[in-house]
Amino acid sequence: MATPTTPRTNELSHIYLSPEQVARMLPGITTARLAMWRYEGKGPKFRKAGRSVLYALDEVEAWIESTVRQSTSDDDDW
Repeated sequence: MATPTTPRTNELSHIYLSPEQVARMLPGITTARLAMWRYEGKGPKFRKAGRSVLYALDEVEAWIESTVRQSTSDDDDW
């Protein structure tokens, strides 16, 4: 019989990235662009921990997938 396991409290449910790490993931996107998107309410979701900005990797990937377009005439959010 399997024993139920309790969640480990020392593990985060997301992998968090800094704006610099996210900018390196996205060709042509700078940390300044990410800052502007945060100000405008665009771009990937983010979190604030004190003065630090954090992005969850899975949410950045989901945001990237949400930007898929069929043609160049589709709205451009960038």
